[in-house]
Amino acid sequence: MTGDIGGAVALLADGVVEVRALADGVVHSGYFDDHDALARAVEPLDADPAVAGIYLTLNTVNPALLARRANRIKMRLSRKDATTADADIIRRRWFPVDIDPVRPSGVSSTDVEHEAALEAAGRIAGYLAEQGFPAPIRADSGNGAHLLYRIDLPNDEAATALVKGCLATLDALFSNETVAVDTANHNAARIWKLYGTMSRKGDSTQERPHRRAKVLSVPPEMGVVPVERLRHLAGLLPHEEPVAPRPKTGIDLAAWLADHGIAVRSAKPYQGGTLYSLAECPFSSAHKDGAFAIQFPNGAIFAGCHHATCGGGAQRWPELRGMYEPKRRPEKEEEPAPPPNEHHERALAILRTGDPLAFILDTFNKAHVGDRTVAECLTMSLASQSVENTNGLHVAVSGNSGKGKTHACTAMQNLIPDAYKLKGTVSNKALYYDDDLRPGTVLLFDDVSLSDDLQEVLKSATANFREPIEHRTLTTERKLRVCTIPERCVWWLAKVEDIGDDQVMNRMLTVWIDDSVDQDRRVFEYMKEAEAAGRGPAHDDILTCRAIWEVIKTEILTVRIPFARRIQSSTTQNRRN
Repeated sequence: MTGDIGGAVALLADGVVEVRALADGVVHSGYFDDHDALARAVEPLDADPAVAGIYLTLNTVNPALLARRANRIKMRLSRKDATTADADIIRRRWFPVDIDPVRPSGVSSTDVEHEAALEAAGRIAGYLAEQGFPAPIRADSGNGAHLLYRIDLPNDEAATALVKGCLATLDALFSNETVAVDTANHNAARIWKLYGTMSRKGDSTQERPHRRAKVLSVPPEMGVVPVERLRHLAGLLPHEEPVAPRPKTGIDLAAWLADHGIAVRSAKPYQGGTLYSLAECPFSSAHKDGAFAIQFPNGAIFAGCHHATCGGGAQRWPELRGMYEPKRRPEKEEEPAPPPNEHHERALAILRTGDPLAFILDTFNKAHVGDRTVAECLTMSLASQSVENTNGLHVAVSGNSGKGKTHACTAMQNLIPDAYKLKGTVSNKALYYDDDLRPGTVLLFDDVSLSDDLQEVLKSATANFREPIEHRTLTTERKLRVCTIPERCVWWLAKVEDIGDDQVMNRMLTVWIDDSVDQDRRVFEYMKEAEAAGRGPAHDDILTCRAIWEVIKTEILTVRIPFARRIQSSTTQNRRN
């Protein structure tokens, strides 16, 4: 077994690598430049049934990180023990494609599901060969399939966007009700299954056994994917909304396809709209697969086929429409918008000539005494939802028990329109199934511990702030259902016992509640005065604040920070905020 692990490390690693083992609620981790020592250190972990999986970093790690845990594995990391972050990667060496069977979470795949993923990997490798990609490493992850292509890219935003675009294209073309291409593997510090070790998800049963991950094939020469091939793949499908021919096309693409007898193999969210993979190509009888149609949020439609002999992803919607619909349907007139109310008019006046920030903060302080800094952070978090060039500002309010963390958050949340707020407790995947959750919602978690699964949801939602995130599951009829958490949601955490690992903390702006003796006195005096006078916050001001946010949410604007080049960060872990 040690030889299999050592061979895998020699195949994948370059210099210093981190090994990370995930067990029941704990993480074991070490850094190695001695790959033989790595294999020896991993072997006892692999024999431990409590270890669900063992992983290693794929891309080139800053060699200075060896000093964190040099050629040894530390068991049960604490919060202060850092693991590899994206900023710690020097260069990208691999383009990773993970094909996973669609199945319930927390369980291993069946033999049928496992085989479906391996077959899908073969189709994807064949397609990428047609696109000019060299042969990949093919591997069995234990539950699904892996393809690893050598690349040589810097670790910067452009490379991240390029890898992300490539994975999005493969997901759109090959994910279906049986298998899914994991689009989350675009970050530079992504950890990858260490071949030669066990994959243990749930209990091992006859139907869903634990399996050992292994390398299936290695090409005689490991060619590097040319950058232009990556760009071609990433740009195969439109990533921006085409300009709609008129303000409103009047066409519901799903209904149009059904009305004209065009069978749909699968449907999934794409760029805020929906991508339909067609069961058969309507443009050519030479092949069946490859055709797709997309409807974007603005109503524009894009249709084509990814085969090079069938347009290679070029726009063919006018042609498709002409084949099935010689006469266009008339458009419906839009209904006039309702007249604005008095609070809307007051909000507009404050936004145009007043100080909306001061108004919101003053209204907040009519319900919650002090904690102006907390209020400013929460207000900026809300404002970040309307900024194009941001990953959002997510806030963790910290402090001693009973000092007003929850009250501060709920007081600010009370100034938000009801449609944009959610608070309380939720189960691990409940956010995906909330059909009423809309873009720009504030998610307040109060007095809860974040489970590992919910931490992963938070990390996905914050890393992909400007796009919806997806969860694929099977219905009781074993039909694929794609559920989403909408884009531009911000997370507020108050009174959380265990916020999570370093990656969760790095996504949060932590602000402390004022728990001083003077603050206690001010709050107590305010409470007595409010009870004696029988008054609460001015309701008109609250409604005006809600109207202000309604107006702000109608636009998403790019913000330029002239002094951004002069900003310094004291720690790499905190650069996200």
